[in-house]
Amino acid sequence: MKPLRLVAAVTLAGLPSALFGQTIVGVEVESYFYADGQMKRDAGQFENTYLVQRDKIIRTRVYDQAKKEVIPDDTEYRILSNLMSHPERMPQVGDKRGVGRPAVIRAVGMPGADAVEVLVIGPDFIQACKSTSDYFVISRLKRIK
Repeated sequence: MKPLRLVAAVTLAGLPSALFGQTIVGVEVESYFYADGQMKRDAGQFENTYLVQRDKIIRTRVYDQAKKEVIPDDTEYRILSNLMSHPERMPQVGDKRGVGRPAVIRAVGMPGADAVEVLVIGPDFIQACKSTSDYFVISRLKRIK
């Protein structure tokens, strides 16, 4: 049975524990702003840098490509490692739960005094959904590092 577990770990090599302790960068490819019943799509504008640790993610830098300026950031996200799609909890060989779903890291943070953000880091993408008291922003980034 041990060789099967090793095969499962190797299969998940696109995102597992090797990601922890790494700095990753994503370039926004599109975003959606939702307020007052209206949704507006925008082209990507930001490049975000994250430090992924065992139990948290820290956004260390936001680069505004339109304004060509760096926005320092230290937003901290708590990793939700108890979810089935977390790399360390993915089903073992023969277990049908979660089959076909990618291993992802999900985390929740507060990027402002009145904002909550859910962050999803996959093997080649980053997605974020930020909520404030009166609007949502949904972003999709392509991982470049």
